[in-house]
Amino acid sequence: MTVLLDNGVIWTGDPACPWAESMRIEGERLTWVGTGGDRQNAHRIDLKQSFVCPGLIDAHAHVLGFGRARMRVDLSGAQALDEALDRVRTHVAAHQDAWVRGRGWNQNDWTPATFPHRHDLDRIANDRPIVLTRVDGHAFWVNTRVLRQAGIKRDTNDPVGGKIVRDGSGEPTGVLIDTAMDLIAGILPSETEEENRTAIARAVELLARTGLTGVHDMGMSAREAKTYRDMASDGSLCLRIYGAILADDPNLSEALAGGPDMDWVGGTFRLGMVKFFMDGALGSRGAALIAPYSDDPQNTGLLRLDGDSLAPMLEFVLERGFQCAVHAIGDRANRIALATWEAERARYPGRDVPNAPRSIIGDVPPRIPPFRLEHAQVLSPQDLKRLGSLGILASMQPTHCTSDMPWAPDRLGSERLEGAYAWRSVMDEGIVLAAGSDFPVEAPEPVRGLYAAVTRKSEDGARQAWSPNESLGREEALAAFTAAPAYASGDLHRLGTLTPGKLADFVVFDRNLVTCDPDALLDARALLTVVNGRPAWADPKNTIAEAYKETAGV
Repeated sequence: MTVLLDNGVIWTGDPACPWAESMRIEGERLTWVGTGGDRQNAHRIDLKQSFVCPGLIDAHAHVLGFGRARMRVDLSGAQALDEALDRVRTHVAAHQDAWVRGRGWNQNDWTPATFPHRHDLDRIANDRPIVLTRVDGHAFWVNTRVLRQAGIKRDTNDPVGGKIVRDGSGEPTGVLIDTAMDLIAGILPSETEEENRTAIARAVELLARTGLTGVHDMGMSAREAKTYRDMASDGSLCLRIYGAILADDPNLSEALAGGPDMDWVGGTFRLGMVKFFMDGALGSRGAALIAPYSDDPQNTGLLRLDGDSLAPMLEFVLERGFQCAVHAIGDRANRIALATWEAERARYPGRDVPNAPRSIIGDVPPRIPPFRLEHAQVLSPQDLKRLGSLGILASMQPTHCTSDMPWAPDRLGSERLEGAYAWRSVMDEGIVLAAGSDFPVEAPEPVRGLYAAVTRKSEDGARQAWSPNESLGREEALAAFTAAPAYASGDLHRLGTLTPGKLADFVVFDRNLVTCDPDALLDARALLTVVNGRPAWADPKNTIAEAYKETAGV
């Protein structure tokens, strides 16, 4: 079926034709974009001046984690320890799970802002193991039963890159940070294939409603990658998932043996990355800093890898043709990651990819940048300068800034804040910035990321713009969620802009994301989300969405 979407306000993201009124779709591709258009032999749908943009892509998130969180205790947004405990208590009373699992607690939102204790969970249930993941995924809060089953005692040593939080007498409190989480890995039950498929299906359905057409899934196991691949092959994966396998997966060699996927399996899945962890997270004081934390003078964070360990791992992955994505939040972790990549780049110059121009929506080569810096949250000024010369892609999450702004100044101090969440400075160095959310750490709605990127204000309006000089323009922010992630996965030649010949991934919104009041971005709703020319989400109350759905034969 050939469809002509007409009478719209279409932001194409393509500098050769940035705005249009119509676009023609034949099967899964765009064949024409402009004004007017040939209406013969096409089914015309009147957009009624609705806003259309390229499909929004989250460049750093966790689909399976998001789906699992919908099936467990949801602690996100709990403003007090008692509120979090009440949610656990309610779940325990209503479910007979052998293990009580949950995610989303954040002690920074509580008063006092201190880590919780295992005894609080013991009072709810001491006969069932309870494991609650911190909002950033970098800490567990467990009850005494879990510690005993795992054999974690007073004399258990902290693992390299991790911390067993202890009370004043040296007893474990039940909070395990970063690699200390691995101490209970052997006793945690694994999800079944059916449970994973259910979680993914639930997640992608909810994500499509937000206007997302794709996600860079940053950290799956080889087993989970197979589940994604099978779902894409049988047509049950409605969004594009570009996957990264964790570098410490025991089946990594086998998973990489066949090389990266060059084409989309089933139209919606590609495996092309391996993810490494340099450090932890700022919220749990696990981010590796050069100088101590301003609010914890004896602590410089946790380094999970050093340069000597990272270098051979990068070589192993690069030799097999995969992209390297390195989690680095603190300035020390970022410095080591940059130095390691600089050495690798000098050793293997043929792997280098010239960095794209700052205007990522221009004519750039489709080759994949071999090195991605995930988060790049705190950068020293000299290292920010180095970024621009190394052909590195920065994958950053705007809502981390607006979520962290109540407490990050205490962690970092005023001087380090100058290099924190520095999107404008990154782009001014000629670095491609691909934006994401890191959901379920943050909410998945991309309009919230757009709002954060252009305002740097809290969503409730309680806090003014933080370092407003680091904000992005409206079209720059949109490009960071469309063309830049497409470039980051090597897909800009087929995705990221509404250009004839590219795949028909686009979204119809209820307002103009370029010209509406910035505060109105938070209320923007996707009416129609289309992937490969087929609707992944169509608002049943919207006539345009329903007309497209009917025309597409879904």
